Amino acid sequence: MPKKKKKKKNLESQAEQSARFQAEVERLVAAGELSHTEADAALDHLVRQGFVDDGGKKN
Repeated sequence: MPKKKKKKKNLESQAEQSARFQAEVERLVAAGELSHTEADAALDHLVRQGFVDDGGKKN
């Protein structure tokens, strides 16, 4: 039976984690891998598709 891997404890503070996340976002935007416009359009499409697929009924 395989051994279970232990979860790595998060030793970063909230501020450090936020700074790391912001740096990664900036890196992705600079590399052209992340576009706010495309992300908004994709989310909008998914929301609209879900609205149409369920017949407009709210849960």
